[in-house]
Amino acid sequence: MTPNALLQAQFAALLAEASSQLERFVRLLDDEHELLLTGKVEALLTLAEDKTAAVRQLQQTENARALLLSRAGVDASAARIGDFIALLPQQTVNAWQHYLGLARRAHDANARNGTFIRDQLRVNQQAMSVLLAHSGPSLYDADGITSARPGGRLFGQA
Repeated sequence: MTPNALLQAQFAALLAEASSQLERFVRLLDDEHELLLTGKVEALLTLAEDKTAAVRQLQQTENARALLLSRAGVDASAARIGDFIALLPQQTVNAWQHYLGLARRAHDANARNGTFIRDQLRVNQQAMSVLLAHSGPSLYDADGITSARPGGRLFGQA
């Protein structure tokens, strides 16, 4: 059974809105990647806030789409949504494919940034381990004064 015109129009409108929001999110992820590469850590805080707002907005649109389909009796699970999409006009099918492509791009960009952050964190942790290992234990003499070298005689001293 072909979905009615109102359902098609509402679905297409929500799909266009979600696609626009995903495009913005992908741009934010690309901006984040650039900031990570250039080491502009301060700007990442503002960007993180923008990303959080974008995700909230996208989630609201996705919730509205899920509610619309649920009320229409459409199984919107990943396994069955294709059955519904196949009944829609070609323009909406194309918009759905574009949406799925954007979702893949967002997923890939987010994974790329996460990998970069984990790699940088690992490098920083390794550097800290090396620095802490070379700092050596604090040594104190009999008067409780910190010494940069172990007690005993210096080389070349009798």
